[in-house]
Amino acid sequence: MSSSEEADVIARAGEPGRVTVATNMAGRGVHVDISDSVANAGGLHVILTERHDSARIDRQLIGRTARQGQPGSAEAILALDDTLLKSVRAPLLRGLARAPGFVGQICGKYLFRRAQHRTETLNAQARRTLLKLDRGLDRLMAFSGRPD
Repeated sequence: MSSSEEADVIARAGEPGRVTVATNMAGRGVHVDISDSVANAGGLHVILTERHDSARIDRQLIGRTARQGQPGSAEAILALDDTLLKSVRAPLLRGLARAPGFVGQICGKYLFRRAQHRTETLNAQARRTLLKLDRGLDRLMAFSGRPD
């Protein structure tokens, strides 16, 4: 699907009775207008089926709801076997998150937040290391006399 077709699908997501499934940030930059009947029914509802490596991306997806004072809501339906959780090695917390009710919900939210924070930290560290290596390579190439 081309990006213009994708944008058209996302723009129509606010029509009554429409269910739109988007991967990641499909239709980024496209405004979703909601009809009066959708607004009266509670507005656009976004369901996240996974947490991303970056909480910023999750906030952008959730931000598709309730734009410019429109009604809307969001929820996350997550699985404890999500690949994001592999960065968190805490069997006790995973066990608590499986507990029914309130305790499980709080532990699950904590687990995903912790995993996202750890992944964001590791990604930032990798970017800093890559930048440092790139600068070192630039210095090395300057001494070799070869053009870039």
